[in-house]
Amino acid sequence: MATWSDVVAYVKQNYRVADEEPNMLKLIFETGNLRSQLVFIWHITLNNGQEEWAQIESPIGELGSVDLAAALQRVSNTVCGGLSLVQNLVSFRHSVPLLNLNINELEWPLGMVVNTADELEKALVGGDRY
Repeated sequence: MATWSDVVAYVKQNYRVADEEPNMLKLIFETGNLRSQLVFIWHITLNNGQEEWAQIESPIGELGSVDLAAALQRVSNTVCGGLSLVQNLVSFRHSVPLLNLNINELEWPLGMVVNTADELEKALVGGDRY
């Protein structure tokens, strides 16, 4: 069983944290070709605090700058994760329950979110703002 404290400790030990709040970690990944990708890991609780989740999220562009039909088409074959809208930002996110999480199981979803969001941003927005 992992806790949010375990997630925070693991991330701090293995990555450079750009910002931290009680229920959020902000990271910036270098993705190559002078590109980087902003990623947030959120601590989410459900069922009146009975369930804990880690939500990995990375913005790809502002709502008006992203062709949503093209974005949905690009993620249609993605096994895990999906698109979301947070305020005015379209993002790619994936969540994992902490109850049975081996902390190393955070690695694959984290990499998947980073790479998928960077590819979506590059293809659909054309820049590297996030």
